[in-house]
Amino acid sequence: MITKEKWNELVSKWEKIGKVYQTPKRSIERLTHFCETCLPYLKDKRVLEIGANAGIFGYCISQVAENYTAVEPANKVRDPSKKKPSQTDYFKQLEITSQSMQNAKIFNETISEYCKHPEDSNAFVACFALYHFMDKELKALDELVIPCCDTVIIQNRNQKRPTPHNKYKFWKSKNVVKYFEARGFKLEKMIPSSKKDGSQLFDEIILIRA
Repeated sequence: MITKEKWNELVSKWEKIGKVYQTPKRSIERLTHFCETCLPYLKDKRVLEIGANAGIFGYCISQVAENYTAVEPANKVRDPSKKKPSQTDYFKQLEITSQSMQNAKIFNETISEYCKHPEDSNAFVACFALYHFMDKELKALDELVIPCCDTVIIQNRNQKRPTPHNKYKFWKSKNVVKYFEARGFKLEKMIPSSKKDGSQLFDEIILIRA
């Protein structure tokens, strides 16, 4: 787990690039839950995270993994329905974070671009990103990345977030499980996280190749 001092140090550097998404206040519960439940499955793994944002999950992954690869398209992917561009470039923030990581590689590419030269990874991680993947990107992952992996960890909102990008309705955790089961994985654990009032925040979905 990252220390409060280190996180605040990174935030102060990220702010020079633009708007900061992964502040401790916003992300601490997600990160703590991930570290407690998922990191043991990534020990000594060659981990690929797609949609790394500023890399705060990657920072923690890199402490236990054999190596860590992050793909963050940042402003290379822009929603045409939004008139204003993003207020920051998350890849530039990721570059800052990666300077504190061990054995890390980072790529400012779309999934389709990255899949033309995939790293040798045996674990795949996506946090709050899977439902944004386009069908053609999922096809590329299906053909070139997922077959090499024996571990998949998806942090999923499990609340309706329909997007036009793919047909799988990944905001439903049961659909994430169904997708990977069809690709030779079995559900190891699905661990919910809830607010104090009992309402659900997200699921950690851990899948192991059968």
